[in-house]
Amino acid sequence: MKKLHLYIASAALLALGASCSEEQFDAAGEGKLILNTAVSSDMQVVSRATEQELADNCMIWLSSEKGLVRRYNGLANVPAEIDLVTGRYIAEAWTGDSASASFEKRWFKGSETFTVEAGATTQIDLVCKIANVAVSLDFTEAQGLEEALKDFTMTVGHDRGSLVYEGLDTRRGYFMMPSTDKNLAYELKGTQVNGQEFVLNGVIENAKPATEYVLKVKYEAKTNEVGGAILTIAVEDHEINIESTVEVIGAPKISGYGFDIANPVMAEPGAMTRQTVYIASATKITAVELRSNLFSKISELGGNDFELLGMNEIGLAAINNAGINFKNNYNETADNTLFQLNFEEVFTKALEVGDYEIAIKATDVKGNVAEATLRLVVSSAPVQTLAPAADAVSYHDAVLRGQIAKDGVETAGFNYRRVGDAEWTYVEGAAVSRAFAAGDEFIATVTGLKGNSTYEYVAVSGDFVSAVAQTFSTLNDQLPNSGFEEWSEASDGSVMFSADPNNYFWDSGNHGARAMKKNVTVKETEIVHSGNSSVRLASQFVGLGSIGKFAAGNIFVGKYLKTDMATTSGQIGWGRSWTLKPTAMKVWVKYHPERVKASEAKNGDKLKEGDIDQGIIYIALLDDTKKEINGEQWPIAINNSPKVMQLFSKDDANVLGYGEHVFTADTEGDGLVEITIPVTYTKEGTPANIAIVASASRYGDYFQGGQGSYMILDDIELLY
Repeated sequence: MKKLHLYIASAALLALGASCSEEQFDAAGEGKLILNTAVSSDMQVVSRATEQELADNCMIWLSSEKGLVRRYNGLANVPAEIDLVTGRYIAEAWTGDSASASFEKRWFKGSETFTVEAGATTQIDLVCKIANVAVSLDFTEAQGLEEALKDFTMTVGHDRGSLVYEGLDTRRGYFMMPSTDKNLAYELKGTQVNGQEFVLNGVIENAKPATEYVLKVKYEAKTNEVGGAILTIAVEDHEINIESTVEVIGAPKISGYGFDIANPVMAEPGAMTRQTVYIASATKITAVELRSNLFSKISELGGNDFELLGMNEIGLAAINNAGINFKNNYNETADNTLFQLNFEEVFTKALEVGDYEIAIKATDVKGNVAEATLRLVVSSAPVQTLAPAADAVSYHDAVLRGQIAKDGVETAGFNYRRVGDAEWTYVEGAAVSRAFAAGDEFIATVTGLKGNSTYEYVAVSGDFVSAVAQTFSTLNDQLPNSGFEEWSEASDGSVMFSADPNNYFWDSGNHGARAMKKNVTVKETEIVHSGNSSVRLASQFVGLGSIGKFAAGNIFVGKYLKTDMATTSGQIGWGRSWTLKPTAMKVWVKYHPERVKASEAKNGDKLKEGDIDQGIIYIALLDDTKKEINGEQWPIAINNSPKVMQLFSKDDANVLGYGEHVFTADTEGDGLVEITIPVTYTKEGTPANIAIVASASRYGDYFQGGQGSYMILDDIELLY
């Protein structure tokens, strides 16, 4: 495996290779990747705030032929060293704001392929270029238009957003094209001198990214009115011109030489060796501050903190005598810095038993700040507990980390448990790189953990158990708002199952019932399993007098898209992204059915008059296939218009796993009962989407059911 030292040289991250000597700053000895990141813009972008925003929002992906191998959100989160095996890769970067339509917000992206070779240095220039479609107006051939057409506007947009240009507005507008709409529509509208409205429409077909379309408005004043061939709009396109390139500078990086600065350096009393910290910056470093209680012993400093680059000769001599020195290597030609900070053995060997922290803060000439803490632990303990790596905890698995504190340790492992549990579970550890020796890291992978839970663990060696515990939290493997505690109201009055009515995971047929100012699925506070609320699905007739239709109380994962008022039927998209593979779904439910009346029995052949209504809850795990409905792409497309009847079937080609529970009678008791629905997988593969549907009337798609049937749901839980 090759270790690549990722630089942002001039515009990214500069880091020192682990094999570099303390007197040498060329990162020689191992293969390295030099990644120069910049943003090419169509306008001058020079403000510090804009530059910092681009750096903070920059996403960098490194992918091989097997897929994504590294992902970083923000330049500050790019680590100093990245291990990659030899082979071909592609580096991709995105930054900016991908607004659907804006006069100011722009989106930039770039990509470059590169090859990792043993012992070689690869340098790539990853330039993020503007990715928007741009539109501007040209009125140079429209003299006199303002006299002939009053209060005119030009509206340009697609189905996700639009911009309005008022009068002779020649600003450049930026658009991100949705997958469902490749065209930009434009409309010039105003009032003619005779008082009549004038409208001229057109379409820019297959609008391309990084391309500017100029709408050239031409007006010939032959009469006092606008119309016919007197006013025309011509569309000209060209590649967006680049006016400036902005280097996106990441903050300095602080790293340990031969050790991970995120972990403590451990040694027995009198055995700690020299420790070196490097600060790498893509530009000039202007300040390096140190802070620790250890410094109070250096009387000349007069405190616990000091700044290295501004110290006088007395201060420099004092820290040097104490065993602290530095070398500031600024390369004026390349405009980068490699700062070496040494804590000599005269300093480290004098430390008594204890846990010491030295805070380090570096600031560059652009005001970027990096902070890190060097932790020195002097102890006779055989092992130390380390915090888990950020990417080492998933939904049901975690990698526990510890460190050997002294030579001679033969076994090491961990005790772990969920916070709140009484019993510990032991797991044996394995050395990361070599046989157990002082400073070596050991790990253990634990599986079968409960999702969305906090665990604690301690390092163990023989009879010794570390007094310091580390904690981690597994990822949430449950559906959003599955306990139905979040509620809001949409603009049409529909009850919504989320805190934000415009951002939701669950939806219902309430949008269709709002035509008659009703909600069929509502908040329930009297009958709950936990928390303050559950959800009530109430089947009922929705209408006035004899005009209307039966509506089933329902809730589903997805989105209600449209009501066809001619048939009072609905168009719905079911399913949301989900990549986990549950074995079952548990839900707390109360169900009560009513008998079917004649008015509902005539709507289909599923139920007859007098039949007892039926309720249903089902779950489906789906592949990544999607279907179009109402201009959108969804895993399941529902249209229950009598002429269409496009419904879901568990035998559909994109269904990997399915489970259901049908209710044919009242559930027991006055409260909720626990129901577990096993999921049976009939196809191989990892799910891409999940669909869950619950209905108080199983055949509500056919407008059949019993008025007054209801289902109350709470605490839906996926089991693994």
